[in-house]
Amino acid sequence: METILVTGGAGFIGAYLVKRLVKLNYKVIIVDTLLDVGAISYVHPQAVFLKLDISDYKTYQILEKYNIDYVFHLAAQSAGEPSYDNPFFDSNVNAFGTLLLSKFCKENSKIKKIIYTSTVAVYGNANDGLLSEKSPIDPDSIYGVSKYSGELYVRQTLKDSNVDYTIFRVFNTYGPGENLLYGKKGMVSIYLSYVWQGSPIDVKGSLDRYRDFTYIDDTVDALILSMHSKLSNKQTYNLSSGIKTTVGELLEKIKEIFKLSKDYPVNVIEGTPGDSFGFHSDSTKIYNDLNWSPVTSLEDGLRKYNSWIAILENKKTLKNMHPFSNRF
Repeated sequence: METILVTGGAGFIGAYLVKRLVKLNYKVIIVDTLLDVGAISYVHPQAVFLKLDISDYKTYQILEKYNIDYVFHLAAQSAGEPSYDNPFFDSNVNAFGTLLLSKFCKENSKIKKIIYTSTVAVYGNANDGLLSEKSPIDPDSIYGVSKYSGELYVRQTLKDSNVDYTIFRVFNTYGPGENLLYGKKGMVSIYLSYVWQGSPIDVKGSLDRYRDFTYIDDTVDALILSMHSKLSNKQTYNLSSGIKTTVGELLEKIKEIFKLSKDYPVNVIEGTPGDSFGFHSDSTKIYNDLNWSPVTSLEDGLRKYNSWIAILENKKTLKNMHPFSNRF
């Protein structure tokens, strides 16, 4: 049985990934700080859980005791707006933490590969909106800078080692389990938080802005496909649906699926620092190398989100309300 380390394994994408890996009969080790920022933390009961920080040297002394085969590195400060609240924390986790983890992988003779989740934010606003992996890198947010630094640390540290790597620049992944009480991460979850609470939807920036949304299960599919794929070794991929959706179009779909009135109040207010106007992906490379394309449409993904939100009761806390918890 292979052993897999998932940093950030109790977070939004991490919890879905761990559940899938456990189902595939891997031994899974989770490293997470349980900050409950962009997601409702969920620790899979069949995984080994270590409440540790990837930017702490002592973490790696503990991890040396485990015979790790593969590493999925998801732990991060994972949003643009909060990176301005505490840029030093952002850099410490996303850049320095990734450097320490990469060094650990290089020095651990058993580890075969690390899969690192970067972000679309590395591209910034300097592109025409349709992004391929060859598009210019020009992050216009602190978050984008720190995540691209992580990419460089992975490549530089492992280039002359026996450890392979795959880097995914994740676009807008959404789905049940996001923290609806945290209003600074995830466009879909932010808007649905207002709907859940019966409040007007505040939109920070133009309704003409556009994004590229991928349902959580599809994102996890891509991550797992890369683990044993030789074609993906030392490669970087845009991980997204490849479908352009404006903010206005997203709001219309939300109104339709959540059965809101067409005149449900929407307040367009000032945008946030470092927020890109628009981007969507050319997904040719990931399709060719991993034979991956999303199977969940935005409409179906929102319906699944709606089914989860419909049974959430307490609007002051989401503790124990993760979709994987016994409650559901």
